[in-house]
Amino acid sequence: MSAVTGTRADARRAARRRDARREPLRLVGGTLVVWLLLAVGSVSWWPVYRDGSMVAAAVTAVVAGSVVALAGAALRLPALVVGVATAAAFAATGVPAAVPSEAAGLLPTGPGLVDLAAGVALDWKRLVTISLPVGSYESLLVPFFVTLLVATVTAVSVATRASRPELASIPALVLFAAGVVVGPTRLDVSVASAVLLGGIALVWALTVRYVRRAAAVSRTVGARVPVWRSVLRPALVGTGTIVAAGVVATGLGLVVPPAADRTVARSDVVKPFDPRDHVSPLSGFRAYEEFGAADAPQLTVTGLPAGGFVRIATLDTYDGVVYRVGGDDGASASGTFERVPTSVDVRGVSGTDVRVDVRVDGYRGVWLPTVGALRSVTFQGGDAGSERGAFFYNRTTSTGAVVSGVGDRTRYQLDAVVPDQPTDAQLADARPGTASVPTPSGVPDAVRERVEATTADAGSDGAKLLAAVQDLKRTGYVSHGVGDDRASRSGHGADRIQELLTSPLMIGDQEQYAVTAALMARELGFPARVVMGFTAGGDAGGDAAETAGGSGGTTTFRGSDVTARIEVDTAQYGWVMLDPNPVVREIPEEQDQTPQPVTRPETVVPPPPVEQQDQDRQAPPQSDRSTPPVQPLWLQVLLAALPWVLGVLALAALVLLPFAVVVLLKRLRRRRRRRAPTPRGRIVGAWDEYRDALVDRGHDVTRAATRKEAVVGAPGEGGTGLAALADRAVFGPDDPDDRIASRMWSATEEAVRSLRTGRNRRQRWRAAVSVRSLRTGSSPRTGSRRVSSAGRWHRGRPGTRDYDGPEAGERRGRPSEDQQP
Repeated sequence: MSAVTGTRADARRAARRRDARREPLRLVGGTLVVWLLLAVGSVSWWPVYRDGSMVAAAVTAVVAGSVVALAGAALRLPALVVGVATAAAFAATGVPAAVPSEAAGLLPTGPGLVDLAAGVALDWKRLVTISLPVGSYESLLVPFFVTLLVATVTAVSVATRASRPELASIPALVLFAAGVVVGPTRLDVSVASAVLLGGIALVWALTVRYVRRAAAVSRTVGARVPVWRSVLRPALVGTGTIVAAGVVATGLGLVVPPAADRTVARSDVVKPFDPRDHVSPLSGFRAYEEFGAADAPQLTVTGLPAGGFVRIATLDTYDGVVYRVGGDDGASASGTFERVPTSVDVRGVSGTDVRVDVRVDGYRGVWLPTVGALRSVTFQGGDAGSERGAFFYNRTTSTGAVVSGVGDRTRYQLDAVVPDQPTDAQLADARPGTASVPTPSGVPDAVRERVEATTADAGSDGAKLLAAVQDLKRTGYVSHGVGDDRASRSGHGADRIQELLTSPLMIGDQEQYAVTAALMARELGFPARVVMGFTAGGDAGGDAAETAGGSGGTTTFRGSDVTARIEVDTAQYGWVMLDPNPVVREIPEEQDQTPQPVTRPETVVPPPPVEQQDQDRQAPPQSDRSTPPVQPLWLQVLLAALPWVLGVLALAALVLLPFAVVVLLKRLRRRRRRRAPTPRGRIVGAWDEYRDALVDRGHDVTRAATRKEAVVGAPGEGGTGLAALADRAVFGPDDPDDRIASRMWSATEEAVRSLRTGRNRRQRWRAAVSVRSLRTGSSPRTGSRRVSSAGRWHRGRPGTRDYDGPEAGERRGRPSEDQQP
């Protein structure tokens, strides 16, 4: 017998030596797998930055986090110490890696540490309100750096120290998901990367599971187990299944991609710039044509191609009163303006690259004049820093804005792409595109009638569009209604467009013709919008078009060069710009002209206003956007502090959540024990409750100990009586009744309360949230002899062979733990 016992002890010692030899292998293997998972998980962040600085920050975070985690594993440091070391590593390496503009070489600086600390809390919101990619702009690398650092420390610690290393893949999955949440709305990350990350995590979990099972079998039998049969073969089979499923999933994702943009954080975040807060620039169109403003320099542009167009704003929402930006509720794509950290992604734009220098002279407003599809903007001068921070851009409409306003000291350089435009012959075969533009309201009936009258002989949709635009250019006359010009009322509301299309002579300027052409294009099914800007001659011909600077030279745009055009979306060419404005020519007298074939509709047209406002004071009605009242100071302070208070409470709730779960599980366990169906079961449950209380308070209760042995040296009072009462109930010849069960629970509660005597608040708290009793369990039942439903072994009487009372236990040797209830 002693020889057999010695052999088993030697086998266990050999198994422990093998486990010790495998420890370095676990450290190295687990760390390498975590690195692979984090590398794949970081792919989702690349569309956010698209810069080499992200790679440098990633390498720094992974190396620093791995050093902290491996040091904690080697020295067996507690979690609190590892957390403090992580914070120290973050402060030491965060500034050079995540805020390189504030670093002194490889050393942090005071301002850099301030930006680093503030970035942890504030840069998440800034990251989802800024145009992508951001590169290393200001401190926007901090969210990625801190997420990767924490993920590295957590994953490496779990892989090298936890009993279930496969859980280390969770931080990498969280890292990937965070990148998707703060990323672009369009699918810019390969589906294969998500499948690859999930596949690696599953393969590793499968392999670790079989390795753990093989090690347990090896320790049990005291001999090696076949690696191929126990680990490699099942792992390879599972890996093959996962790879096959991944290939199918990737193929489906590539063949049937999402039809719409994703809903991510930047989709629903409140934007810092709302164009609806500002007057539509088209409402002040005539102000540029007034005396004094028409000849006043507005912009000086260098490097603009011949015939180039300088865009002020793009308007896509018509409500029968004014053309403006952003939709009725601000949800339109044209109303989403974002900060541009470094550059705008223009990979999908085909055209000519230009570099244009702009100096603002007399122009004023929040809308920044731009050219083509903007790639980057560089402000110059003393206010360059503040103007750069106040610049917002909408890539859908290629419109820029400076919230603080554009003044005479504003100078900047634009790198842009001027899109290629189709010819009229190509446009004649164009089909309407699928761009989302707000549906216009208040459109006068004359628009539909004019479209029907002018496009009856055209075949395709593109030919109808060209016919409608050419009709405006052929039959219209240009007058701004200033000086000796023919009378021409300003504005572009429904009544003004109705008047333009039904008068014997069509007299107006670019403001009316552009709006009319856009509404006609919408009538033909083309998504359309109005673009206001500057071009040589103002799209109406004249001397300005001839005397303006040539290609690549310097052009001075004056007030008379202001114009308005339309853009229509086509299926073949995307957004195409069209000029619907007639050339300047002499306007004949009305009596010499034959009335237009378009009859006046029977609808009642509102009369024109009695008094016409000055053009520079005209503003569209904003009846749908009432000015909010000024909030009191105490409410402003409360609203400012509320997000921080809620954030602190949420963080506290997140930290306390695991402890609350432990307390809840113990209460549910106590409730289940106290409501056992039989008195014997309730008595056994009372003893288990007391035994778990001893375990949670650090009392050593071995798995093979009897009840009397479990209470030896136990703190508190009443343990011996509980053990005796439980033994009588389990081993006694008679079934206990409800009275005995109630007395057992009363005694148990007294005994548990006595365990708290002499303990401080911290010790009582640790006992309440201890998971030792939940982890070890109180009554394993894996042996061959099991407890009956009544809570005891047999129902034999004393003196019989089947009696299993305490004396019988002493005669045959006490039962093992798995034989106790």
